[in-house]
Amino acid sequence: MPDWLSLVLAMVPIVLAAAFGTRQVIYSKRAREWPAVPSGWVRAQGVVVDEQALGRRRPAKDGTAQRIRRPVITFRAADGREITFTSRIRAAGTPGVGSLVEVYHDPFDPTMASIAPQSLPNVVPALGLAEKWVVVNIWIMVVVIGVIIGLVVLHRS
Repeated sequence: MPDWLSLVLAMVPIVLAAAFGTRQVIYSKRAREWPAVPSGWVRAQGVVVDEQALGRRRPAKDGTAQRIRRPVITFRAADGREITFTSRIRAAGTPGVGSLVEVYHDPFDPTMASIAPQSLPNVVPALGLAEKWVVVNIWIMVVVIGVIIGLVVLHRS
């Protein structure tokens, strides 16, 4: 088998793993971004009336473990109806039962609602530059492994 073919066969799974790892980091970033409030939605004041606690825990800055939870919020829509919805945001640090929160909702369908990002000060936002460093490190490792494999293949011949 030619040396270049050995190098290609060794590198294909490494490059594929790096590509899938990069895709996963990008997906994770998108999943953690704050959703944009659709234009035309109106603001209302709501209260957290219940929460769905998930079994997982996340360590807090002070060393305690916080539960991952989804708040259930009740608010009064512009047309006067009282609406209750479960937030799509699942995180440690979401407002607890009894907390006042701002809510944005669709005035034509108030059941379409979300917590205002400013009401979530303790929820960890997107990773910032961390995901870029992870992706850069993935591809640096691909290059380093490729060089090592290349040297081994060249030394062997």
